[in-house]
Amino acid sequence: MKVLIVEEALKTLHGHWFQYISDIVNGGREAGHEIEVAVHKDACPEILQALPCRPVLNATVFEKNVVSAGKFDGFKRSFVHNRSLYRDLCAFLSANNDYDVIIATTPRLDHLLAYEFLHWRFPHQKRPHFVLIFVESVGKYSSDYTRISFGKKSLPLKLALKLSRFLPERENFSLVTESAGLVRQFEKFCGIEFGLVPHVTRLPVSDSYRKKSDPLAAPVSPKILGTFGFTRYDKGVDVLQSAIKLFPPPAGQPGIRFVVQWTGDYQLPDGSWIRKDSTLENSSWVQYIPAFSASSEYYEWIARTDIMVLPYRKDFYYDKLSRVAIDGALAGIPIVYPSGTWLESFVQQYAAGVAFQPEDPASLAQAIQEAVIKFPELKVKADARKQIAEDAFSARTFFNIIGAMRK
Repeated sequence: MKVLIVEEALKTLHGHWFQYISDIVNGGREAGHEIEVAVHKDACPEILQALPCRPVLNATVFEKNVVSAGKFDGFKRSFVHNRSLYRDLCAFLSANNDYDVIIATTPRLDHLLAYEFLHWRFPHQKRPHFVLIFVESVGKYSSDYTRISFGKKSLPLKLALKLSRFLPERENFSLVTESAGLVRQFEKFCGIEFGLVPHVTRLPVSDSYRKKSDPLAAPVSPKILGTFGFTRYDKGVDVLQSAIKLFPPPAGQPGIRFVVQWTGDYQLPDGSWIRKDSTLENSSWVQYIPAFSASSEYYEWIARTDIMVLPYRKDFYYDKLSRVAIDGALAGIPIVYPSGTWLESFVQQYAAGVAFQPEDPASLAQAIQEAVIKFPELKVKADARKQIAEDAFSARTFFNIIGAMRK
């Protein structure tokens, strides 16, 4: 297939977009597909050199100054951005740039109408198959997670999604997401069938990930318990800090070391700020690391990590997936994860680990201790499932699913 991936967030290397798109592109090309990427006109040199780019997009909604701009209210901003995206892509596609499939990797209301009008714009013989991948939740669950509701602010998105029913050759305009829970959310939200595609990720080819370590061998250094990603409320790093403080003093836990990535302080709903815990910061068994300046740093830490600790809040990860968890599974790393979330079914199928009760520091501390004690058997199980995870979240599987959608 000849494929165009559209990602306006590819302007800088900030965020996970560059690595995500790179994994799709490189894996897809290895699988025999011809792939190009429509990026921002001001994309940095690193992006332009690394990917087969077409720098044709004039705007992005993913910069803070754009998203929070007071010049337009939400509706006007969405209309203006849809118009800009439509014009940019229409001009590009009209200049004899034909594709079998066009994939939008992070669409929202600001993009949806543009893609619908593009689909309408091109005649049958030149109409590509559009695939829009929605990754964010649209609903709010009740406290017992038996009911889901949708706020009034989401009504414009709902109406825009319903508009897709009236497109010509509607079967060639695919709305998809990345977890079974999000499929259920969107279908209940708008009454339209959503497809399911994997979140493509892969580890660099390295002996650090491929080799089978002996989990029964005596450790030559403390086991690394790693927590990586942006420090935000949904990530629950405040819960982790409280859990670590419940452990015995370092002298009583000589075989472990916590590595916690800290990208910035954040607020709780009550307005209080979460910062690095001074007691932990000065301890010998907790290491805070800053945001990664390059993907290679992240993969180096993945290779050094023995147990992945994901202290996530249930509200945010009930249906949402975690790229860090997928990378952990690909590396054969046991995972400590919140029960009753997407992560629970994921670990049962693709990884190995121990669950804890979300937002409960005592439960998290107990799960971490259990993971350390049971590390040898968890490591064997995690290693045995690495290939299953690699196949499930590969670009080959991703493009096979999309290819099957085409009519």
